[in-house]
Amino acid sequence: MYPGSKIRTGFSMKVHGVQLNRPDLHNVAAELGIATRDVLTQDGILTIYNTSKVCQEIIDDNNLASFISMALDISAEDITDIKEVIEIPVKIEFDPSEFEDDE
Repeated sequence: MYPGSKIRTGFSMKVHGVQLNRPDLHNVAAELGIATRDVLTQDGILTIYNTSKVCQEIIDDNNLASFISMALDISAEDITDIKEVIEIPVKIEFDPSEFEDDE
């Protein structure tokens, strides 16, 4: 999460039959009209954060799985367990002295 930005909402889903990589995520982002940072994948779970009007229209029309399947060139039936998600902010704490030179 970027400092000062609001908490994002979106959807997570399981994607079967394809190993998602960076170009796949870029294709999904382009298809949904969202930024590449709003498409994440981990352990076969694809998360899409709804951050554009285009994406909201797709969701409102109940076509999210169809658009993702087109972007990934897979069947919409390979997308399961679609759930709404809310971004969980992570606070990164570090000690600036760890980055100082000892010289």
